[in-house]
Amino acid sequence: MLEYHLSGAITSELLIRDQPFELLRTDCDRDGYDLVIEANGIIRHIQLKGQVLRGTAREVTAHVNLATKPSACIIWMTYDPLTMRPVSYRFFGNPPGEKIPPLGDRIATHSRGKKKQRPDHRVIFAKRFEKVADLEELVDRLFGRRHPDISALIDHMAAQPEPTEPWLAAVRTGRFNAIPDDCDWESSAVLAHLIDGYALLEEQGRGEAGHFADEALSAAGKTGRWPGGASDLWIALFLEHRRWRFASPHEPDPGQRTLLDTLVRQLREALTS
Repeated sequence: MLEYHLSGAITSELLIRDQPFELLRTDCDRDGYDLVIEANGIIRHIQLKGQVLRGTAREVTAHVNLATKPSACIIWMTYDPLTMRPVSYRFFGNPPGEKIPPLGDRIATHSRGKKKQRPDHRVIFAKRFEKVADLEELVDRLFGRRHPDISALIDHMAAQPEPTEPWLAAVRTGRFNAIPDDCDWESSAVLAHLIDGYALLEEQGRGEAGHFADEALSAAGKTGRWPGGASDLWIALFLEHRRWRFASPHEPDPGQRTLLDTLVRQLREALTS
């Protein structure tokens, strides 16, 4: 029951934020987690713990498998026994994208019978958990808060033609980790054209496309880094592909190619940070 209340609350908050998500429930937690939620490019394996209001538990146990997941965490809920709804939260984990902190060395024991050791479980004391003010803060802890610049890009892409390649479809919905690590200038044309750079410039009142492209290229040539945030970098990538398309059959020389590869790398970093 608690699991359904919590998963419903988290996904409702994600819907309010207009953040796409995927939810997976497990029938048993033998691998150490009860829920898997992906949102904002982050996959969270979540172990749930419950405690009745005014309960006095000072510790919980966790499966060592949590440490193998990319961004696992434990949510310890206090709930009202009359409504079975969470009334407060505690969080054990790291920022989005980071592994769970070390679980410690204290081996858990069975709570009944001869209290034999459970070698795959560790004891985590309540003092290691952080109190969370409300559900909004909990969702921030889990997935971060999307920058308005990123939200605007996702809204813009939703109005563009839907791509057929799975990784591009994922990027279009905000799952930017789907951009291949080895994406470079040569392979980035399809990524560049997930947006309409001309339309974005017009929406933002940024002026003429040629002037924007020339200024961005000039700054990059002087410093080795392209200026601006994710939106500016994506527009620059779009415009550079248009520039070199019309320059055909000419191709970027090695120095220009290095600068363009840097642009692709900067864009991926800006989107996934």
